[in-house]
Amino acid sequence: MRHRRRTALRLLLVLTLLTASASCLGGAPSDRRVLTILTPWTAGAEKDSFQALIDAFEADNHDITVHASPTRALDQVLRAGVQKGEEPDLAVVANPGALRSYAQQHALVPLDGFRNKALGSELVERLKSDYDPQWYRLGEAGTGRPYAVVVKASVKSLIWYNSRQLGTPQLTGWDDLVDVGRSIAQRGGTPWCLAVADPPNSGWPGTDWIEDILLHQSGAEAYTAWVDGRLKWTSPQVDAAWQAWGQTVTAQGALRGGPLTALLTSYGEGAYPLFTSPPGCYLGHGALVTPDPAARTKPVPGQDYDFVAFPDFPPTSTSTSTSASGPTSGPTSTPTYEVSGDLVAMFRDSPEGERFMDFLASRKAQQIWPEHQPEAAFSANRAVTQALAQSAPDGIARRINGLLASPATLCFDASDTMPSTMAAAFHRAVLEYLNDPTRLPEILAGLDKVQADAYPQPTRSSVCPSTSAASPGQEGG
Repeated sequence: MRHRRRTALRLLLVLTLLTASASCLGGAPSDRRVLTILTPWTAGAEKDSFQALIDAFEADNHDITVHASPTRALDQVLRAGVQKGEEPDLAVVANPGALRSYAQQHALVPLDGFRNKALGSELVERLKSDYDPQWYRLGEAGTGRPYAVVVKASVKSLIWYNSRQLGTPQLTGWDDLVDVGRSIAQRGGTPWCLAVADPPNSGWPGTDWIEDILLHQSGAEAYTAWVDGRLKWTSPQVDAAWQAWGQTVTAQGALRGGPLTALLTSYGEGAYPLFTSPPGCYLGHGALVTPDPAARTKPVPGQDYDFVAFPDFPPTSTSTSTSASGPTSGPTSTPTYEVSGDLVAMFRDSPEGERFMDFLASRKAQQIWPEHQPEAAFSANRAVTQALAQSAPDGIARRINGLLASPATLCFDASDTMPSTMAAAFHRAVLEYLNDPTRLPEILAGLDKVQADAYPQPTRSSVCPSTSAASPGQEGG
């Protein structure tokens, strides 16, 4: 018996020594906390940029490891995890509509409900003081409580062009953009690049087009009423937006390869022809155009390609009318841009998770992604944006930061704010319309039916909450 006890004591001593040796040799301490975060960035520059952000946090927090779990089916994986009680500590939430849904299910930890009340209070105050009201309200998703931090922002109301071949187009209004496209076609060129394939969300590049047109043609109030389900898809305002887009991209020769090529080409490759010699197309729409990484010569921003802000429309009866669905006044003199943002929310409360959320909102963290992708990623932090408007590494990045820093109305991406069933139907509708534009009345009537089911109760999304000229911490009207 004593022999067995001595043997057990020796084994215990050996295990203790081995554990201590592993710690001395740099092994992970047993009390190190691992945070899991579900993300949509599976490869490339976005994945690397987010990892750089994680690395910076871990460098300041040696007791925490953050493990990013990427998936292309983020919404489906996250929803299944929440239903099973197997949700991650944190997650990038697909859109404000999903954020609102999780908040209503009490699946999220509100930022003003941290265990560390002092840290939570400091975080909320920083979001109110350092961020424009649009971005703060985005994290509330219409709930009245802050649930998320915008980790990366983008501006979608941009028209990109091949500046070597096209010069600098003077776009004072929508008619000028139409004339530029017509002139390109008359010279034998193809005006537009378009690619809408991006499973499982194919069609969204087309929804961005229609949203931008509706916003600039009929104004922020009509845009908000539409997002909230108070303006029907068959309304004159929404119908006019589809018609304007159709006249731009479905005309004979308007798209490189025609609508079928647009339907089958991956979004990430859609702008490659803009940079070929001669160009396969001359114009593109959206937050970013990406050159072919395999190209021998890398296009130079500001020399080979550039952008102009999305043009306004002249006032029309559809942009100034008022309907039973609510006020739908037209565009104002204040610049208006459609924007989007990636939202990080906390699903499991812990001191480590609270520290990571606080870090994400800091100026240090908000600078990291724009430094890695200066033309593709922007900050929602006002101080960071203002600084980058002066110091970003190229003129395009500085100008886009300038748009975000200047007095403007920022309206969040409409389909990202709609209920998930409505957004999915919108995506499908774009695919159906490109395949057969003559079906537009039928397509819009079908979207009206989806809208009736998707909005069981009236919503007020504040998708265009205020102007970025508001003073720090001031709630916009």
